[in-house]
Amino acid sequence: MFTGIIEEKARIQKITQGAVWRISVTSHLETKKGDSIAIQGVCLTVTDVDRKGFTVEAMRQTKRVTTTPDWRAGDYVNCERALKMGDRIGGHILLGHVDEVGKMIRKQENAFFLQISRQNARYLIDKGSIGVNGASLTISTVSSNIFSVSLIPYTLETTTFGNLKTGAFVNIEYDYLVKILSAKR
Repeated sequence: MFTGIIEEKARIQKITQGAVWRISVTSHLETKKGDSIAIQGVCLTVTDVDRKGFTVEAMRQTKRVTTTPDWRAGDYVNCERALKMGDRIGGHILLGHVDEVGKMIRKQENAFFLQISRQNARYLIDKGSIGVNGASLTISTVSSNIFSVSLIPYTLETTTFGNLKTGAFVNIEYDYLVKILSAKR
């Protein structure tokens, strides 16, 4: 589990493609083999560690349902290590299981407008929580399958959102509590 509080804006060093992709990340986070880490909101397992950072692997399923196919060497990524029992939960509970890929359709000052599929619009709650590229954010507005989040300068500087361009695809994870309550209807 994760909290959506980004610990580091790290950089992809190298991607080795194959049946399973090996993604090497330059990072200052302390990790060890077997650790779970969220990269852009995608829960991955650390498979190797060196003095520059760590390596994770992504399987076909991960590449099919997330933005990992868009990642390139040199890209910055949001990273968060898994929650330890007893840690503070500064954001909200995220599992690192991406529900869908959304699209950034507009930016207006500090407000980012994102579009999702119509069938998942039921998970958007005004002033509710949502995970976007691994960050726990508060929904500012909802209009059908388009929602906005408003970001403070600190978030823009310490995450990948400061570089997010119109048309970019993002990993979306809906609030788990909202998904459970929606399933009960």
